[in-house]
Amino acid sequence: MTDDRHSDFPESADSAENYEAFLEAFSRNREPLYRYVYALLPHQADAEDVFQRCSIILWRKFATYDAAQGSFLNWACGVAHYEVRNFLRTSKRDRHYFSLDLIDQLATSQRPQVEQQLNRLEALRECLQQLKQSERFLLEQAHYHQQSAKALAENAGKGIQTIYNQLTQIRRKLFLCVQGKLASPNDIKGELS
Repeated sequence: MTDDRHSDFPESADSAENYEAFLEAFSRNREPLYRYVYALLPHQADAEDVFQRCSIILWRKFATYDAAQGSFLNWACGVAHYEVRNFLRTSKRDRHYFSLDLIDQLATSQRPQVEQQLNRLEALRECLQQLKQSERFLLEQAHYHQQSAKALAENAGKGIQTIYNQLTQIRRKLFLCVQGKLASPNDIKGELS
């Protein structure tokens, strides 16, 4: 008896490179793609099922993806749109689902937002890397670890207002940096000052 669990995975060097390219593109766009599917399907379990099916289809059809035609996310959203439509067509008897016309309208309106969110997130990552280590640490403590300004002030031996002011300055820096990175190419590239 042979083990064919990995039969979809590449065996040649070209296929291995294709597989790595797919994994890189898919992992970078996984969350925005899931949010796109979830925006089209109101039930989380359905969205997860469709997203899993979509992930498999994206892998199988990755060889047809042409970067010159647009971003991976845009291509993946197109595939996901058709998967959502297929799912709804088979679930047609349940009146708790959106009509196909509404799904088409939602899909069309969500696609640019998903792409824009991904661009904003990438710009934010770049801007975070430009912060001083002490600024990143303060943001991490305040947002990721959800420490209060009072706790941050006590740990740093500073006043609460000082912490509020520092956080406000850091957030403003990030906002301006992200805005600069998202500005048109004719504008100045976003950098922290």
